[in-house]
Amino acid sequence: MTRHHELEVGLNACGVEVCPHASHRQLCAVASYLHRPGDEDEPQSRVGELYLYQLRPADDDDAAAESSPRDRWTFAPCATTRHTRAIFELKWAPATLAKSGDTAGVPAIAQADAGGYVSVYEVSPSNPDDDDDTAGDDTAGNTGSSSFDVAEMASVRCGGGGLGMATCVDWSPADTGGSEYFGSCRLAVVGADGGARILAWRESGDLEVVDERECAHDLEAWAVAFAHPRSSLGSNGGGGFIFTGADDAAFKGWDLRAGLDRSPPAFVNSRTHGAGVTCVAPSPHDPHVVATGSYDDKVRLWDCRCIRRPTETCDGVDCGGGTWRLRWHPERRAMACAAMGGGVAIVDWSGRESRSIDEIDEANKAEAEAGGVESESGGVWEPGSLSVAFRYEGHGSIAYGADWGWKRGGAPEDVVVSCSFYDKGLHVWSPR
Repeated sequence: MTRHHELEVGLNACGVEVCPHASHRQLCAVASYLHRPGDEDEPQSRVGELYLYQLRPADDDDAAAESSPRDRWTFAPCATTRHTRAIFELKWAPATLAKSGDTAGVPAIAQADAGGYVSVYEVSPSNPDDDDDTAGDDTAGNTGSSSFDVAEMASVRCGGGGLGMATCVDWSPADTGGSEYFGSCRLAVVGADGGARILAWRESGDLEVVDERECAHDLEAWAVAFAHPRSSLGSNGGGGFIFTGADDAAFKGWDLRAGLDRSPPAFVNSRTHGAGVTCVAPSPHDPHVVATGSYDDKVRLWDCRCIRRPTETCDGVDCGGGTWRLRWHPERRAMACAAMGGGVAIVDWSGRESRSIDEIDEANKAEAEAGGVESESGGVWEPGSLSVAFRYEGHGSIAYGADWGWKRGGAPEDVVVSCSFYDKGLHVWSPR
């Protein structure tokens, strides 16, 4: 294991998200959360800060880097700290915003916060002449830090009841990029009231709640994710099905075509998880594979084709702590798991779907032509198992965030970015 670089951010670090776009793969957003209890003179408050860093390889010609292998990857702050409400979740949009003179576009990121708001920020170079393709291109020999502006595009309050906190947000899958995506995409959000809500863009550029179910769960909801667009659930145009999870230990699926407020969930599993469901992570490699994490310390895999039998789990593994966040590796079947008190774990899965994505597309097309008759999932798995391939114990506090660095190539080794809460730690390391 190599620990390349670590630093301390200003407030308690509770999430880290690396930009998925090749042109901006060096950008790393960090969420923070601080609860101020208050007293007779000052009411309680929950405040946060949004940090933006560039994750960059040390210059091969840098003598200091050669003498200190810990510094082969470093963090460089690249935007002014944004003061906000306490942050529960950050999620980069799957498409970039089209900008005049910028062929790659600029990324956008959504934030769910303790005030019950979902806000979307545009992240653009401070100097319009900056070519961010160069900043993210390891072949260009450019390891200098660029600067970025984080500007709010839209914000809407969508928390309900009780504390009204928005706890998790996800973007609908992207079939197109640029303005076409942002004109038609939706966001899903869950909250501490147990509610689930769908957001969409108005023509004015504002966000609005277009569908909601106030009692999607009986207790605080922590997880929401759209189904893979090529899965049997997501194949109705993409963005038509979501998964949710909550403190009631329930894992649920919702067909958005029927409306959150007008129909029951497509499935409910309340027996498998031994505690609250904290995250849901559809695989980017196998469209019907969905991973869940829980306070019961387990990672589980599900086959979403078994919509009548959603209790079937592919496997389970103990990560040594509550599995708060799961992030799939962009190129192979492995997950970075922020396991709270168990540190960070790299979880490998040795199985796979036996059909290619093209074959799955053909099967979905045939199913639609047959009137939507469900196919059974038997014979479509190549057996495998989940295993913890590596544990990172370098954090001095609860690990709430982990993600893969440089998601679209350029790194000669796996690079993991992770963060911890009370010690405000932000680390970058390689498991091997």
